Amino acid sequence: MTTERYYYDFFGAKSESRWNVEKDIPWGEIDREAALSQPDILDKVRRTALIESYHALGTVSLIKLLHEDVDATSVFQVECFEGFRHFWSLRRYLDLVGFEPRITDEELVEIRRRNIEHVNYKPEDTVQELVNFIWSEHAAGYFARQLGAQCKDKVLAKLLGFISVDEFRHAEGGYQILTKLLERQPELKPEVLRAASNFKHYGWHVCELPVAVENDFTTVLQMKRKFEKVCGARIVSWREGWANG
Repeated sequence: MTTERYYYDFFGAKSESRWNVEKDIPWGEIDREAALSQPDILDKVRRTALIESYHALGTVSLIKLLHEDVDATSVFQVECFEGFRHFWSLRRYLDLVGFEPRITDEELVEIRRRNIEHVNYKPEDTVQELVNFIWSEHAAGYFARQLGAQCKDKVLAKLLGFISVDEFRHAEGGYQILTKLLERQPELKPEVLRAASNFKHYGWHVCELPVAVENDFTTVLQMKRKFEKVCGARIVSWREGWANG
């Protein structure tokens, strides 16, 4: 499949997989007692909501970096909207069950204020930040799926299931943007391998990253293979070449 064809399919899939916050989430069926019996999970949900709120900085900065790629900016615009849908849905859930501390606008503004310099991306940051985006979204998909499987409250499990599907689609969209970039500039492949070996989840700017399953390397291995496939080389080979060079 060409990357051009991919973007038509991407937006087609987006239309088919969309979910409605009011119609598809049975807010009135929340089992508050079951939810509050798992404060560790609710704390992870809270941190996830804070990270989703960060798209106002991180994703918008990526759009600026790739403003000449119409397909890329389209994908990121969708991701930004859906990321905020995740944020508002998770925040609403936490408010309805009465989990403390509540997320306040003041807290969100403070997160943005202290991170505004981190997203002052330069053109030379493009590959690293794109790789960070892809890997972060892929990891978020696994996290939401795994956390949902642990929830006693079925409403939260359903919400996290919708979010998981979105996150995996965002990661694939980013991966196709990267594939298209390498079709135009194959000389960037070593930089992609370097960026993958230096990956940082964008959520680390916001808070301590929530983990659903300790020592689960599934997402790492999957993304490692995808980057190696598009570059035609192993990530470890880049490290060896760097050391020998």
